[in-house]
Amino acid sequence: MTPEQPDQPGPDPNRTIRHRWPQPEPPRQEPGLTPYTQRLPYTPDMLPDVPQYEAKPPKSGWWWVIVVGGIAVLVVAVAVVALLWARSTVEPPVKPGSQSSVKSGPARVTDTKAQVSYLIPEGWKKADRPSYTSGIAAGGAVVVAFPQQQGGIGGAATSEQLQARADAVALDTARRFLPDLGSRDGLRTRALEVGGQPAATASFRVVFKSATKDPAYVRIVAVHTADGGLSYVYGSTVPDGDAARRALDGVLDSVTPA
Repeated sequence: MTPEQPDQPGPDPNRTIRHRWPQPEPPRQEPGLTPYTQRLPYTPDMLPDVPQYEAKPPKSGWWWVIVVGGIAVLVVAVAVVALLWARSTVEPPVKPGSQSSVKSGPARVTDTKAQVSYLIPEGWKKADRPSYTSGIAAGGAVVVAFPQQQGGIGGAATSEQLQARADAVALDTARRFLPDLGSRDGLRTRALEVGGQPAATASFRVVFKSATKDPAYVRIVAVHTADGGLSYVYGSTVPDGDAARRALDGVLDSVTPA
């Protein structure tokens, strides 16, 4: 008699059978023999449960196209602004002799007959004077230009001769503008160079015959012209004073060849 076999342990409820592989049909057994059986081993669940997440959709590939396009538009806009600014700073071409070809700046008198040019200070106005080719005036101050009369010294004059000539012409011209001239003092002469040409200047103070009149200041510039002639720019101001002298000297110091 066959002893009872102990009960086989049942399946562990904490285990999970992963796979049961089908087995081939066992061969037929002879009568009286133990039937052919095979038990599959339990396969433990070696991997813990892994949470599943929904995959995010892939980003669109157009975003970099938008960024690059925006940068390109910005660069083009900056280039256009720079081009317009550069064009605005360039003076437009003008035809010679047109009104637009005159450079901006302080106004000047250009005396083509005397071949000299000089500044017109603010507040001064052009003034036509008989026997003179150009002139300006303001209050008691006057400036005129004129070329050398026939019989004067030529371009071969020395510096000393030119200074002496400037003194003589200044005194003669002052008697025309200041007929009550009595005497003068403070004479000063010196050599100059105007536009590469030899020149000279003379200045002095005028005292009038009438004691009631204030003294005046006189100055002249004599300059050789390019054609070998000689021209003068004379100025006088009544009454004399530091401010009046500075204004007149500013005009005489601005003399250049025309």
